[in-house]
Amino acid sequence: MAFKNLFIESNVRLSVKNEQLVVLNNEEHTIPLEDINSICIDSLRTNITTYTLNKIVEHDIILYVCDEKHLPKGMLLSVNNYSRKLRNLKRQIEMPKPVLKRMWQSIVMQKIENQALVLKELEYYDSYKELKLISNKVLSGDSTNMEAVAAAIYFKTIFGKDFSRKNADLYNSCLNYGYAIVRGMISRSLVMYGFEPALGIFHHNQLNAFNLADDIIECFRPLVDLYVLKNVTIKDELDSDTKRVIYNLINILILIDGKSYNIQTAIENVVKSLATSFENKSNDIKLPVLNGLKEYRYA
Repeated sequence: MAFKNLFIESNVRLSVKNEQLVVLNNEEHTIPLEDINSICIDSLRTNITTYTLNKIVEHDIILYVCDEKHLPKGMLLSVNNYSRKLRNLKRQIEMPKPVLKRMWQSIVMQKIENQALVLKELEYYDSYKELKLISNKVLSGDSTNMEAVAAAIYFKTIFGKDFSRKNADLYNSCLNYGYAIVRGMISRSLVMYGFEPALGIFHHNQLNAFNLADDIIECFRPLVDLYVLKNVTIKDELDSDTKRVIYNLINILILIDGKSYNIQTAIENVVKSLATSFENKSNDIKLPVLNGLKEYRYA
């Protein structure tokens, strides 16, 4: 089982020899490819061979590339891992709209439930109760936009009354960094299971190649919020130490059907249930439930 998540911030050369990733700087380090879950390259001067990129795809490793602002800019995904791509595409296109609306209702309800659990964890009990009530008011397709109503209460409670997700501040930079990491993991799983990620449940931006990932991530966002609040010391900039801390959220546990999984395995369970939903034309999606910030420990 792949379990290592590599964060690369120096000017190194990456290559592959004998199924080992070779990291060359002043010294040479090797890591078995089969042990690597993800690689985040946060240096514009890192060199990597085409053969290495092919091997990374072959081993289903998520590769993130960061920009000059040190935020994840793109990711490398395999396009040949699923043999029934056309069948799944037809299922996505033919999914009845009423079922999609009920599915979005479930996602929004669980997102608000997870936001409420964040408030409870932070001991904002009045706001916690308020969000619990709001989650029960979500209608099919969230036609009354309870998601926005809950967000207005939630973010101002945990970050202060002047906070906005549109602000260009360090809190938002940290949140965006964490969201991008989780979004990349979701995108990989969707591609691996043969989904067309541009076809969303609710999101339909024609310029977005990953609308479906932006649907699925909604329930995971509160985990990122809580992780940043509990683990990140806000400084003048999003420095290397902070990015390493945020990247470690990959190892946090979350519940699916009452069982604890690390985020990647939880995402795979969600995507599997999504495949079942599209196959049966029903709302069978399994969604993550926040469970504090317990960390997965590898034996």
